[in-house]
Amino acid sequence: MSDQPLQQSNQAEISISADPWEQFHDEYPIGPVRAILWMAAFTGAQMGVHWLIENHHLTPPGWLPSDGPQLGVMLGFTFALLIFWKFLRKAKLRTLGLSLERLPGDLKFFALAALGMGAFYLLAAGVYWLVLQGIVDEPDLAFKDHLRGAIFKDYSFSYLLGVVLLFPVLEEIWFRGLLYPPLRERWGRWITIVVLSLLFAFAHSNKFPINQFFGGLIFAWAFEKRRTLVAPMLLHILGNGALAVLGWALVKWQLV
Repeated sequence: MSDQPLQQSNQAEISISADPWEQFHDEYPIGPVRAILWMAAFTGAQMGVHWLIENHHLTPPGWLPSDGPQLGVMLGFTFALLIFWKFLRKAKLRTLGLSLERLPGDLKFFALAALGMGAFYLLAAGVYWLVLQGIVDEPDLAFKDHLRGAIFKDYSFSYLLGVVLLFPVLEEIWFRGLLYPPLRERWGRWITIVVLSLLFAFAHSNKFPINQFFGGLIFAWAFEKRRTLVAPMLLHILGNGALAVLGWALVKWQLV
C-alpha cells in the first residue's frame, strides 16, 4: 500500500511506447480542421474588437487598460473552449496540456530551459548586433529601434498583469495546447513547431516579431518534451516579465 503512490508517480513520467505522444494523440478529441476553426474564431474576434475600437465604433470605459478588450475576448473564448472540451466532448483537460500530474519534472525542466533560453537570447542579440554592423549605415540606431519595438512601455499594474501573466497562460492554451497536438499528428513535430512559431510571431503586432518567433520555437519545444503546458507557460511568463523589466530599465536610464 505504501509503495503504490510512488509507483503511480513514476508511471506518469515513463511511457512504454516508442513515441510518448501516441497515447496523447489517441485521446485528443478533435481533428486539425476543427482546432483551426476554433483558432480562427478566437483570432477573428480579437481582430474585430480591435477594428471596432480603432474606427471609433466601440469606446471602452476609461478605467479599462489598453489591452482590456482583447484580454476580455481571450478570456471569454478560452472559457467557452474549456466548456466545450470538458462537457461537450467529454475530454480530459490534460489533452489540452492542462495537467499537474508531472509537476516536479515540469519544474526541473523549466529551470534548465530558462537558463538555456536566457543564454540563447543573449547570444542571439549579440549576433544580431554584429550582423547589423555590416548591413546598415547606422547599426546602433537600428538595434535600438528593434529594442523599442520589443519592450513593453506601459507599467501600470493592470497592463503588466495582462501581458506578464494572463496573456502567456491563454496564448499557450491556444497556440500549443489546442493547435499543436492535431497538427503534430498530421505533419510531424518539426514542421508543426516551425509553422506554429511563425503563426505565433505574426499574431503579434510587433514591427519585428523575431523575439516572438524564437519564443514560439522554445515554447513548442518545451510542450513537445513535457506534453504539459506547465513549462511553456512558465517560460512564456518569464520571457514577458524579462521584457517588462528590460523596458523599464532602458527607459529609466534613457538608453532607448
